[in-house]
Amino acid sequence: MSPFSDSKLISIGQAAKMTPYSAEYLSLLARKGRLKAVKISRDWLTTEAAVKEYVQKQLKKHQKMMQALERRAV
Repeated sequence: MSPFSDSKLISIGQAAKMTPYSAEYLSLLARKGRLKAVKISRDWLTTEAAVKEYVQKQLKKHQKMMQALERRAV
């Protein structure tokens, strides 16, 4: 059973168009379990919500690193 039972699934290619990431990179993230996705036949599928969640996590991580660098520079 899919963890996305109430959500519309989109292809990794569609997800890539919503992000600065390539389809290949998103596929890698899906295989490693870092992006919530499900494999159906040969294709990885995810949801817009899962993609947005991943992008937001990455933005927060980047912001924390930038703040740490700024503190060190002062």
